[in-house]
Amino acid sequence: MDNIVEVTGGPGGSAFLVMGREKTALLDCGMAYCAPKLFENLSKVLKNRMLDYLFISHSHYDHIGAIPYIKTKWPNAKLLGAEHARKILTRPTALATIRTLGREAANCYGADDIDDYEDKLLQVDECIGDGDTFELGGVSIDVVRTTGHTQCSLSFLINKNTLFASESTGCMSRSGKIYPAFITSSAEALQSIAICQQLQPAVIISPHYGFVSHIEVPAYWDNCRAAIKETRDFIIAEADCGYEEEQILLAYEQRFRDEQSRVEQPLAAFQLNTRFMIKTVLKESGRQKIDEAG
Repeated sequence: MDNIVEVTGGPGGSAFLVMGREKTALLDCGMAYCAPKLFENLSKVLKNRMLDYLFISHSHYDHIGAIPYIKTKWPNAKLLGAEHARKILTRPTALATIRTLGREAANCYGADDIDDYEDKLLQVDECIGDGDTFELGGVSIDVVRTTGHTQCSLSFLINKNTLFASESTGCMSRSGKIYPAFITSSAEALQSIAICQQLQPAVIISPHYGFVSHIEVPAYWDNCRAAIKETRDFIIAEADCGYEEEQILLAYEQRFRDEQSRVEQPLAAFQLNTRFMIKTVLKESGRQKIDEAG
């Protein structure tokens, strides 16, 4: 794994540099406020080499926020993402949200306000999809479509051995607990977990966490599935008791947001993701309110 180096610039988002003999690739980049430290980390590893590719796992601000600054420093780096991500990153409302959330994150983590940038720097240069392979020179990156968190979620398999998993499969906490993140579909998230498991990676990089220890790898995918089931069962049980979405949110927070979660994820982000999961489960289980069903 000497050719895979974590270069994360700050909490709240991860970034991994993949080094081939001929080309280099950055997998995600973290939030906008992470850019200065990310530059420092990248420069130490790259030395005099160029950055050739920027792969994005999906279009959320905590995974792509530093891209405009990277593109300013390495303008020839090609931004690669799913077709759906390309569409999202041309929408004025989405671009405005990314900018706003980036500033809020900087404030949350006690960083300086982010510098302004041009929205065009967030445009996807080349669309990639399931089955695409990129050769870096002795190192390959295979693209794997893994939806469920978003419709543009991708995972990346490095040298058929190491999987940079998308957030659709879940996120591991420092406590060892897996948190589900099926914003658009729990069924698709479960399918994505199955796809990842079938790849049989010896090494797993979990979103917002990093390298999973070899001891935890054998049970990792079963734990991801169990996390989705536990969340689905809890939400359905609360709904069957007659509780509204906001009541379910508060109950879910009390049940699942432990001390480690409070350290790793701001409350606003936790609540936003949970609201989406609640709506998704209620819709998938047919428990959505009539006035919301249209």
